[in-house]
Amino acid sequence: MKITVKPGASHEEFANRILFATEENGPLGYDLPDGVAKRFAQARELGDFGGKRGKTCLIYADEADGGGRWLLAGLGSGEKLDARAWRAAASAAQKALAAKECEEALVILPAGAQATELVVGLILSGYKYDLFFKEASDRGKHLRSTVLRPADGEAIEVAAERGRIEAEGVMHARALMNGPGNEVNPAALAETAKEIAASSDGRIATRVMGEQELEADGCKAILAVGQASANESQLVIMEYAPKSGEAEKTVVLVGKGVTFDTGGISLKPGALMEEMKYDMGGAAAVLGLFHALAHLDLPLKIVGLVPAVENMPGGGAYRPGDIIVTRSGLSIEVKNTDAEGRVVMSDALDYAKQYEPDLLMDLATLTGACVVALAHEAAAICPNEAGEAFVEALRASGDRTGERVWPMPMYDEYAELIKSDVADVCNTGGRYGGAITAAKFLQKFADHSPWIHVDIAGMAWTGKEREHTPKGGNGFGVRLLLDFLGGL
Repeated sequence: MKITVKPGASHEEFANRILFATEENGPLGYDLPDGVAKRFAQARELGDFGGKRGKTCLIYADEADGGGRWLLAGLGSGEKLDARAWRAAASAAQKALAAKECEEALVILPAGAQATELVVGLILSGYKYDLFFKEASDRGKHLRSTVLRPADGEAIEVAAERGRIEAEGVMHARALMNGPGNEVNPAALAETAKEIAASSDGRIATRVMGEQELEADGCKAILAVGQASANESQLVIMEYAPKSGEAEKTVVLVGKGVTFDTGGISLKPGALMEEMKYDMGGAAAVLGLFHALAHLDLPLKIVGLVPAVENMPGGGAYRPGDIIVTRSGLSIEVKNTDAEGRVVMSDALDYAKQYEPDLLMDLATLTGACVVALAHEAAAICPNEAGEAFVEALRASGDRTGERVWPMPMYDEYAELIKSDVADVCNTGGRYGGAITAAKFLQKFADHSPWIHVDIAGMAWTGKEREHTPKGGNGFGVRLLLDFLGGL
């Protein structure tokens, strides 16, 4: 979607106009033509539109009032005009006009509008993964162009551009997540990283380790999980540096990149296995973040590590009972080959040690236990002791962006559940506390730095549409990280 800021734009230039209303005060920020104002008042009196968050009211104007459409989008209570209110109102408005096959609209902003969130809502609500439809009629319909008219005297260009950059980073992650496994494999993730670097004006450098380099580097855990696949395993390394000045801190982000997860020898049930193309949601979030970073200048060194593999069954597959000696030297007893994400990430977390990060984070669609605990309302966050200092800031970022997170206990006693009789650690801890025992496993490879694990299994994809979030892969984590990193 093309976003243009045009102070003083006249509604007479446009056939479609969007404005906003609260429950208490009705339309905000504009003196409406008399006929349009009267119709909105009638809709309010009849109870058809009361300004509730995410609700809309469409009026067709007479020629005397300029003709065309006027769409009023509800913000909810004027006492709580938070980020979600602006995203929800913009999303609802975009969908309502897109349903009428409109392609352009004027967006009239009242004073104090949150332009970043509004732009995010406008763009993300129009997303549909439609690359493989033959007929154009089956593809997504959305506004192609919106002109933002700010309130008098307000400069919103920077905020609107930030919203566009963030939304495009999320869209990039969504495209990767929703791509089929036969298209989005480990090599495709590596190629995407190279393309992002090429578009970054020198901010980002990328290199890729293939299987020979991984073997030489001792990354036997990554290789073990991917060894039955015809697609070569990769470790993608991206390094972002600010264009202006020295980096104040170093942050390393690890994104789980299992591009398709059959479960391996511990084969998953066939029902819904197609959803396992989403098991690289952590990698998609890291790549989507770097897509945005290519157009931003943060005073940080940010390293992205994506261990990319495909977990397949077959004669060459790793087995339950195998013992893997990882890059760190710690050995893993494999009890379930479907607990592969933590195995893959063990090498990447150890690889991060060389950067001596001020903060190490990982994002992974790691456990069904996380979904049982938090449903599809929040991601679980699990810090080590040094990482606890960052938890409240991460939670605040989640609340602002709508990508909410919630801390889980990381008591030492949970580590008892992943003790092995034959190796340093076991890759499963049994039925109870599965999200936490998975995090305790990762901690053994991450304790060299302040660290936070983010289990996004319940948030990376969804079976129903919500506001600006579609069914399927949704790019969770990109805006969370952008907001959080911006505050470090």
